[in-house]
Amino acid sequence: MLAPLGVLALIVVAVVGGRAGFLITPAGLVGATVVAAWIQRDGALLAGETGLLVRHRGTVTRSYRWAEISQANLTRPGFGRLALAVFPDGGPWDVPGPNNAVLVGRVWQWSRPDRGTRDRVEAALRAHGVRITEPFP
Repeated sequence: MLAPLGVLALIVVAVVGGRAGFLITPAGLVGATVVAAWIQRDGALLAGETGLLVRHRGTVTRSYRWAEISQANLTRPGFGRLALAVFPDGGPWDVPGPNNAVLVGRVWQWSRPDRGTRDRVEAALRAHGVRITEPFP
């Protein structure tokens, strides 16, 4: 979140100085990124003995039992974001279901997760019998 804030500050300084009127559109886009990051703050994905719990702003919003999850993988849902794609059991047309993932635990991360983080996530999923669909990024 610091990178967009820094870019936004530089653009605002340039616009206020009257030197870069053409930067208003990029300033709006960067501002929207900062607002989206602020709204999504304080989220967490918690893995316990019974399953996954998704916490958003201190409140558990969803939960998935390990027995309900058939497969999972890390994915990039957009620029600078990382999430866990969970494929719960169900019928072929269920959303979410075995053919449609639900993205949980979305975080802002500009770089790839380090090897230790990937190994811990993969080990936690495999320890509870969740199949990993593709290699982690």
